[in-house]
Amino acid sequence: MRIRALVLLLALFCAASADAKVVKLGDMVNAGRQGANARALGGGQIKPTISCFENGDCAADQACRSLQCENVCKSNTCPTGKHCVPAGNDAPHEYLCAQCANNYHCPQGMICGADHFCTEPEAVDPCLNAVCPPAAPYCTPQPYQSLPYTCVQCTENSHCPPVAGLSRSCVDGFCLFNIDGNIPARQQPAAAPVPAATAADGYGEYDEYEEDEEE
Repeated sequence: MRIRALVLLLALFCAASADAKVVKLGDMVNAGRQGANARALGGGQIKPTISCFENGDCAADQACRSLQCENVCKSNTCPTGKHCVPAGNDAPHEYLCAQCANNYHCPQGMICGADHFCTEPEAVDPCLNAVCPPAAPYCTPQPYQSLPYTCVQCTENSHCPPVAGLSRSCVDGFCLFNIDGNIPARQQPAAAPVPAATAADGYGEYDEYEEDEEE
């Protein structure tokens, strides 16, 4: 009986060892297949899903390449000195080679305009965000102390309504009453020069008369 029990235990151990080897061999085979697939896909990356079949499946600044939507400038062929920019809604899924795509492509002091050409920046009106008090509500683009603008009482005569029946005018940013000595007189035009005397004026005959007396 003991001998039969030992034989049975030995048989069961051998069977278990064989199953374990089979399982381990199966794991090795699966691991090898996964490694081969990973190498085929490039470094173990998971193959991306399909995002397009044609350009119409992508945004206007993208193109369908290898079943994937990519930026149209990802593989551009612009020559040296030119920069790729999406053509826009007028030519979706296309690109163009322009002078600049952003401000970094322009010389110092210039910006990349909407037409993708380097241009001078537009001067900002200092009065755009000016804050002036009620007593001087109007702004002029002239620096005043630490401010890039000046607040004045008026910039034209219509800003100066009459007060107590007296009319006013805007002079140098202030509303002044139209009274004598209050508003600087306008510069008078220069007098016309007196024309030089000619014989037609009779001076020539007078000179001849004086010559006759001397004789």
